Amino acid sequence: MRYLAVLALSILFPAAAAAAPHALTEEEEFFSLERASLEEVLDIKTTVASRTGMKLRETPGLVTVITREEIQASGARSLVDVLSLVPEFEFGMDVQGNLGLGVRGNWANEGKVLLRWDGQIYNEILYSTIQFDRFPVDQIEEIQIIKGPGSAVYGGFAELAVIDIQTRTPKSLDGSSVYAAGGLGGSESSYAGYSFGKAGAGADFSAQAFWGASRRSGRRYTDFAGSSYSMEGNSDLRPKSLNLRAAAHNTSARLILDDFSMRQRDNVDGVVLSTGATTVRFPVLFAEIARSIKLPGAVTLEPRLSYMRSRPWYENDEHFPYDKRATRLTLGLTAFYRPSSRADYLAGGEYCHDDAEIGSLTSDAAAAYSGVRRDGAHYDNHAFFGQGAFDLDFAKVIAGVRYGRHSHYGGSLVPRVAVTRLWNDFNFKAIYSQAFRAPAIENIRLNPGIDPEKAVSTEFEAGYKASDTLFFSGNLFHTTIKRPIVFTVVNGEETYLNYDRTGTLGGGFGVKYKSKGLRADLNYLYQNTHFNRVDIYAVPGSGSYMLAFPRHKLTLNSSLPLAAGLSLNPSAVHVSKRYSYGGGGTLKVFGERTTVNLNLQLKGRPLARLTLNLGVRDIFNSNYSYLQPYDGGHAPLPAPARELFLKAVYEF
Repeated sequence: MRYLAVLALSILFPAAAAAAPHALTEEEEFFSLERASLEEVLDIKTTVASRTGMKLRETPGLVTVITREEIQASGARSLVDVLSLVPEFEFGMDVQGNLGLGVRGNWANEGKVLLRWDGQIYNEILYSTIQFDRFPVDQIEEIQIIKGPGSAVYGGFAELAVIDIQTRTPKSLDGSSVYAAGGLGGSESSYAGYSFGKAGAGADFSAQAFWGASRRSGRRYTDFAGSSYSMEGNSDLRPKSLNLRAAAHNTSARLILDDFSMRQRDNVDGVVLSTGATTVRFPVLFAEIARSIKLPGAVTLEPRLSYMRSRPWYENDEHFPYDKRATRLTLGLTAFYRPSSRADYLAGGEYCHDDAEIGSLTSDAAAAYSGVRRDGAHYDNHAFFGQGAFDLDFAKVIAGVRYGRHSHYGGSLVPRVAVTRLWNDFNFKAIYSQAFRAPAIENIRLNPGIDPEKAVSTEFEAGYKASDTLFFSGNLFHTTIKRPIVFTVVNGEETYLNYDRTGTLGGGFGVKYKSKGLRADLNYLYQNTHFNRVDIYAVPGSGSYMLAFPRHKLTLNSSLPLAAGLSLNPSAVHVSKRYSYGGGGTLKVFGERTTVNLNLQLKGRPLARLTLNLGVRDIFNSNYSYLQPYDGGHAPLPAPARELFLKAVYEF
């Protein structure tokens, strides 16, 4: 904690006093986004919570926007590095070496968080999980995050949060970009990529390719029986992808080929595999065509057709042979109507058809009900949604609703109402929303009687711009999850059950300082368990905690200009104590941890279009571990240790 306090004070106060205004050079004008004022940052337009552009302080959600400049300056190696700086998010371990996300203290793996990459849904549809280590951060233009429910807009993967990521557009690329990175120690990250984009009269094209190699950690993993192994060579992460986009005359098409694999020795049941590491793959293909049609009377129609084919959790070995192909075909139509500057409407419908095909490698136990049938799965889902946004004299009022009907588990209706107000330097939001988590294909296979879970959330946010360089904000939230879908074991058989309820409440605050290239964001979150009745999430004797997650989290992300083109970028994450199970079912306390990172960035030196980054991740070697947020038999998964990291980017 003392490291974070020193950094916060040194960045927010002495650095601010030392910064003196000066005339912008031609070189500084080239990086104009980094010169944006605090007012411009606060009024950035977002679409993630409303589907239409609204100012950040007025949009109907507690939204965080992370720009390309912030990602690059932080020296992030992966999306895990980026999202760890969001105080509402905390990673935990699931199974087979994969990380899942916790949101405000709730375990949000398997379909409770929606992740969209260039509009494509990266939740695989067998279990609805996300593989966060597969994404190339150097392709990202912007991340918009709803830190609360989003089902009224996005449906059944958006129960607790939405992460919407846009990669670099053809216009922003305007040529080629090549990058390469390597790390020494820690995760030993190494990756390379190439991006190309051009925009002309009425048409544009982009192509982005990526290859990466790293490891979860180089430390030792020790299971509950006391057996251990070095994770070096046993926790490899191998992402690679190709992302193509073309557009002309209001019609766009996208094709993404993505393959990600993990090596691991910690299998589903938590035991160390003595025969060595196994590989789990997640290949996926996305194809989409969309069009924007402007009609008379301020109406715009946006039809789209998308197709996804994947082979998630593919494993071909004696330990857990698993081979299932999953496809999704989606037809969607959204209509936007803006009759005046004070009213905005949208309405639409969506149809999804899901198929799961079981390969011959899959064991009988993982194939179908009771290990007898080997049938595939075929489901349909119809959804209809609508929203109205009204600029009234006293506030903006945004109200919406979504109804979805699944061919197996039936219908779900979720409304949302938000009141937002921005006047002078003060802003306020009050949001009530319902959301749902749709059962995935494998949930239904293991328990055909499973029902959707539903979340009810109330959120408040207030902010005050104290000066042209300083902004304060605070928020409160209360989330109750009814009939949560939980993985468990009954009479030795794996299954999913609807439990009674769980949820959290709490709040946070933020301080944002920005003066030209000097910036600092300090954020804090407090969360407390609220009437949790899921025993495998609970911490016996500490009812205000959930397994794996801290009650307090503090983050700092900052940038300090040193000279023309040169900046020092400290970031830090502090978490309070956490609980996890140890050997013999005993409860173990993990004390508070502070992870401090430092990145030195040089732009335009010695070449005009060259950017160099030299960083150290986890400077003080915090010995952080990812904990399992449920009683599933897995020991803590060591995170990477300290790492020296170098990256070069050249644009031409």
